[in-house]
Amino acid sequence: MDKLSGAAADLDRAMGAASGSNADRIVNIDFFAFGEILWDCLLSGKQAGGAPFNVAAHLAQMGASAALISSVGRDEPGDEILGVARQKRVNVDFVTRARVGLPTGTVRVSIGQEGNATYELVQPVAWDEITVATDALEAVSNARALIYGSLAARSPYNLLQLDRLLRVKGPVKFFDVNLRPPFSDPALVMELARRADVLKLNDDELGQLARHMRTDAAVHHRLSGEEVIGRACEALADATNVRRICVTRGDKGAAFWHNGELTTAPAPRVEVKDTIGAGDA
Repeated sequence: MDKLSGAAADLDRAMGAASGSNADRIVNIDFFAFGEILWDCLLSGKQAGGAPFNVAAHLAQMGASAALISSVGRDEPGDEILGVARQKRVNVDFVTRARVGLPTGTVRVSIGQEGNATYELVQPVAWDEITVATDALEAVSNARALIYGSLAARSPYNLLQLDRLLRVKGPVKFFDVNLRPPFSDPALVMELARRADVLKLNDDELGQLARHMRTDAAVHHRLSGEEVIGRACEALADATNVRRICVTRGDKGAAFWHNGELTTAPAPRVEVKDTIGAGDA
């Protein structure tokens, strides 16, 4: 991503000229999430989604100040989804309207017999061109954390914008791995992971990255067993220099790897009906 730095610097200057004086938008926000906001379209209806939006919404509903950096279309679905975000107390001051011809994002979702969701991502859509203005960069520099995912990196435009955000000093940077085929390039994910302070991924994604790194923890696609997960986390940490890794494990709970020590927590037993928006919780 270093090759983007020169272009990003030019874009910084252009964004500054375009945005003008927006001092009234510089507010104190603790958490920023960069990436997709979209409609999950099911047979039963639609619901607002997108991993970065879901993170911001959950944080806001827990009382934290959270903002989304994204883009929606100049259409009724865009108006509607911004209304949903506001109802959930998500700051949408940094959600832009896309150029004409790019609609608000949608995903066709189907639910399997075990309650697991599969996704068909429409492309191109508004969140493929997320513009980060200079006032957003300033606000992020004062935040506690920046959360970004891998799915929004499917477009070169967003990669350039994300590079500008990741060069901002100050916030802790959380990388939420979200491998949705065909947008699941392990090499790109590893590159983005090296820019993070904390990684979050599920056991299936950890298995895919372990296979990419060709570690001895890559025996199975979905990793199981604390020892195997610990080895995979250590290999991932060595490859990225990230010392804090959170692994969600579905009904087996979660694990947190920190500087060589693995801590696990069980999950309560529940009847799975719908995993959409759960974030592999």
